[in-house]
Amino acid sequence: MAELSFNILATGLDWPTEKPGGLNIYYRSICKTLALRHCIEALVCCSEPPGQEPETNLTLSNISNPLVPMVRRQTAFKKYVHRATNDRRIDIIYSHFAPYAMGAARIALGKNIPVVVGFHGPWAAEMKVEQAGLKGRIRAAIARRIELQTYRLADRFIVLSRYFKKILQEDYGISPDKIHIVPGAADIERFRPAEDKMRLRKELGLPTDKLVVLSVRRLVHRMGLLQLVAAWKEVVRQHPDALLYIGGTGPLQEALETEIQLNGLEQNVHMLGFIPEELLPAYYQSADLFVVPTQALEGFGLVTVEALASGVPVFATPVGGNVEILTRFSPDFLSEDITVDALAKGLNLVLKHQERWPTAQQCRDYVLSHYTWDQVLQSVENIFFEVLEQKGRGKR
Repeated sequence: MAELSFNILATGLDWPTEKPGGLNIYYRSICKTLALRHCIEALVCCSEPPGQEPETNLTLSNISNPLVPMVRRQTAFKKYVHRATNDRRIDIIYSHFAPYAMGAARIALGKNIPVVVGFHGPWAAEMKVEQAGLKGRIRAAIARRIELQTYRLADRFIVLSRYFKKILQEDYGISPDKIHIVPGAADIERFRPAEDKMRLRKELGLPTDKLVVLSVRRLVHRMGLLQLVAAWKEVVRQHPDALLYIGGTGPLQEALETEIQLNGLEQNVHMLGFIPEELLPAYYQSADLFVVPTQALEGFGLVTVEALASGVPVFATPVGGNVEILTRFSPDFLSEDITVDALAKGLNLVLKHQERWPTAQQCRDYVLSHYTWDQVLQSVENIFFEVLEQKGRGKR
């Protein structure tokens, strides 16, 4: 193992073993990657303490219970960071969720410890999209105030796409020279093409004689699954053998089931529910096509690179990071816009010309060239070195 360079204190949200999702999966992945060469403690807020990650210099600390009020959780994070920075040398505060990072950033300011923020999206704007009405507006206003207070204390920002860099600049007033674009990555050992796709389908109870299209998303409005189901009615008119499988849980479960019934798609669209983490690679490998129908605020597209690493082409709406991922690889797999009509038109065109699809190896090679955790590690380390030297705390 390489000589340790940094002592990093990271603040996240949850851990994906308790609550799956793009932010939590990224947080675990980057912490485990950094722990290959550095000492890192990852602070989380879980109902049950998450198990430790073996064979790394990663320590997991559960700071509070997500069921207690937000103010109490924030206080618990601040007190823990205060003790930690008094007890030992901390080189970097690495934040991934603004509310839990606000107290840590204030402590860091007083101790000349650099704060690097991993920006995973505009928290307040996401609230507005998902929760309408007065309550949603009030919560969004509080969230924005917390974000602004936290981000004013940050020395550097790491974003996953040009799309999120633009949001930080225009919506939060962050200077562009503080923002670094470091795309996300796929675990290329877990996600790889299937050796026997039909055998996997049999094990998962999927048909071996149909075209299997998969989408795995949180069941919330901005993920675009209602639009995808509506579009599928037109897709099956031209491609009756195409089956859509939707994996995930969330508040739109009932609405999606109703939409399927209203469109008479019970034989063409199937809800898989929660897919356990250990089964996710097999579901990717079993699919012929993966669909990402996001309507808003897609910062990167972690599922996109995971599917590609598994050898599966990806069709997506032209939102956020997916534009940047797919434009230079398979631009024909981007729909014209986010509407139901555009989804239906784009999917029908792609399904009509399957002979033009990239091969499994081409999909994987693209990820190996651009989206691996080794590449992310090098970029993040360089940002840490830069900000440490700026603070007069440089160490190489």
